[in-house]
Amino acid sequence: MSEKPDIVIRREAGCVVVEFAVPRISEGTIVEAIQTTLTQLIENDPQQKIVIDFQRVELMSSATLGVLVRFYRDLAENGGRIVLCGLQPPVQKVFELTRLDQLFRIEKDLAAGLSRLAG
Repeated sequence: MSEKPDIVIRREAGCVVVEFAVPRISEGTIVEAIQTTLTQLIENDPQQKIVIDFQRVELMSSATLGVLVRFYRDLAENGGRIVLCGLQPPVQKVFELTRLDQLFRIEKDLAAGLSRLAG
């Protein structure tokens, strides 16, 4: 479904699953690709249920956090819902240090993320 090999998008259990297929999300083209992809998801259906799966991500930049916060706000304004899942310990720590773990719903794995949005 996705044209970008670093970002896999599929439908599962009535949700859109966005999976990052790279271990490092740093400044540059991958961050831009994520922003473009997430923007397109909102344009296609602003009330979607979206699970973002971080199971393969070991490191990410602060620019990525900014993209995610903007996406969360845009989605929430339109009645959509988002869950993050599969955060590896270093990425989980970043969310905790920035207190973004209080903004985002974070689940341990994809199954739990899908289950959270099913209700």
